[in-house]
Amino acid sequence: MLSRDEVVVTGVGLVTPWPDPGRRLGPGRPGPEDAEWFDAGRELGPRGHKYLPPAARYLLAAGRRALTAAGLPAGTEAPAAGAAHGPHPGPVPVPVPVPDERRGMVLATNSGLAPLFRAMDRTVVEHGADRLGPATAPYFAVNVLAGRLASEQALKGFGLTLTTPAVGGLEAVLAATRALAARRADLVLVCAAEDRPPPGEPGGRYGEEGAVALVLEPRALAERRGAPVLGRCAAVTAYVPSTAADDAPGGTGERRLTDLLRALGQDPGRAPAPLPVHAVLDASRRGRRAARVLERHAGAGVRTVAAGAGCLTPLLRAAALLAPGPGSPDTGGGAHLVVSATATGHLAAARVEAAATDRGRGGGHDAVTTTALPA
Repeated sequence: MLSRDEVVVTGVGLVTPWPDPGRRLGPGRPGPEDAEWFDAGRELGPRGHKYLPPAARYLLAAGRRALTAAGLPAGTEAPAAGAAHGPHPGPVPVPVPVPDERRGMVLATNSGLAPLFRAMDRTVVEHGADRLGPATAPYFAVNVLAGRLASEQALKGFGLTLTTPAVGGLEAVLAATRALAARRADLVLVCAAEDRPPPGEPGGRYGEEGAVALVLEPRALAERRGAPVLGRCAAVTAYVPSTAADDAPGGTGERRLTDLLRALGQDPGRAPAPLPVHAVLDASRRGRRAARVLERHAGAGVRTVAAGAGCLTPLLRAAALLAPGPGSPDTGGGAHLVVSATATGHLAAARVEAAATDRGRGGGHDAVTTTALPA
């Protein structure tokens, strides 16, 4: 049984080019047939988003979806189907408001405003700062990316933007969990949003696009609201300097990664069999070393996807495990690990446990059994 103080996930919202992010994860722009994958008018309504950067639009849609799925009143009309992927919320509970000052938000991004920054730089160099558009000029600061969603949804408890390379999305889960444990808030919306860097910019070839949002809250408060419990997600992070000694067999990198697995109850040196691992890695020495460590301890249970130039993919993988889309394999309520390691030296791991669900014909969540997760 879950403890009443335990942090659980009650809502998930995905905005991604892929109908099933559980099957098709990884960086890269969609094919030409999917060039118009996000219909802002259909998803966000006819007005109020014209001058928002693309990542802000993705974030707004994902946040609305997650809060609606968690049984909380949305700031505007319900999201339309088709333009973005999200879980079927099932029976919507009677909304029980969470006070505005007890609602927080943690956003992670690496390249969410990269195209806009480049355009603003070009404008300043070629024409001067007075030619910057008044609607987009406030976005010179990356933390402003969360402003529209936070304002619309009255997330007044606190706001935090993380830009840690590659692992920011999982790090946002850790920050939110700590805030809830410290009673800084009763509910935290955890988000990651990215836009593809412009051609020629670092990471442009492996950019990510889209957004993901998770609603985290203590189990006792979720039960009081009558909210659906999708499962739980706990994260840990570490940093290892990128040196040959640290990346050598048995070096600091390997030890830190092993420590992360153990911290999540996944001790590589002990039975029972290790949990399935979803590894988000790049082709660097750090990524290759992490792959060998994970394969040695989890064997065939490691599924690897290529890391993008942002922090979206690891959190997207975790969200897809909690709220699989149509055609996704049922995890049966079991635990999975999501691990990210790249050349930057940042490491992160998350243990994701989805509650057992009854699937409807459309593959959505018709009912959630909240007692299915082991202690």
